[in-house]
Amino acid sequence: MATTEQDQQTANWTLNGNGMDGGGPLAPVGGNPPVPQPDGAADDQPMTLVEHLKELRDRLVRMCIAILVGMVGGFFFAERVIDYFRSVVVRADPSAQLVQIEATDLVSTYLKITLYIGVAFAMPVLVYQVIRFLAPGLTKTERRYVIATIPFAMLFFVGGVAFASLIAIPNMYHFLLGFSAGKVTNLIAIGSVFGFFSSLSLWSGIFFQLPIVMFLLSALNIISFDVMRKARKYAAVGLMIAAAVITPTPDALSMLIVWAPMYLLFELGLILARFARRRKPVMA
Repeated sequence: MATTEQDQQTANWTLNGNGMDGGGPLAPVGGNPPVPQPDGAADDQPMTLVEHLKELRDRLVRMCIAILVGMVGGFFFAERVIDYFRSVVVRADPSAQLVQIEATDLVSTYLKITLYIGVAFAMPVLVYQVIRFLAPGLTKTERRYVIATIPFAMLFFVGGVAFASLIAIPNMYHFLLGFSAGKVTNLIAIGSVFGFFSSLSLWSGIFFQLPIVMFLLSALNIISFDVMRKARKYAAVGLMIAAAVITPTPDALSMLIVWAPMYLLFELGLILARFARRRKPVMA
């Protein structure tokens, strides 16, 4: 006797468990086995807000530990940095003196220098933790470009800090203190020298990332090369305003010393953006 379609479907099910009396759930007989998930699929699963906050907490803790370890090494270099500050001031005006206004100026400057050097030593760990936290929100193509440009971004940042510390700031002090030498006695506070160096060095390191940013914007099809090229004259004016803002002195020479490499970096960014345009990625 032929069975109906419903009878055939019912016959394909049996009790799963300890026989009929086991009370187990119904399971298909002869059905396809469950498909295993690919390796790493669990990492692509969406995270809850609490899980994101926990991950952020863990990565911030690791970053703080890396900075503290770097500060241990930075403490031994702080005195050399102070000596470099003194040499820059004395070369600009041999009669100038590096002084402290408050009794705690030298101690606080030592601690600030130690912190800055600690952050510099810990920078690879800091960048790694930030990328690992942002990676789940990036596409495969975006991750590939970001990871590939990290070494160049760090190199350009170091170049910006070196340019400000070794070229721009010594020339600024040479102009400013040389102008007043023989007219007044230059007593330069150690805190002001550190603020001069730290502020301009940090901003120079940031602005030296301009070619890398322009390359990524073009490679990821966010801003096209043609738009960047047409904005050249506006970029020249904007960079001049930025140089005037970040330069802690009011003279035009110091502003031009900072503006010139920034504009050259913009032109380098245009070259990299044009290269990226020829290699347009397929967004994953």
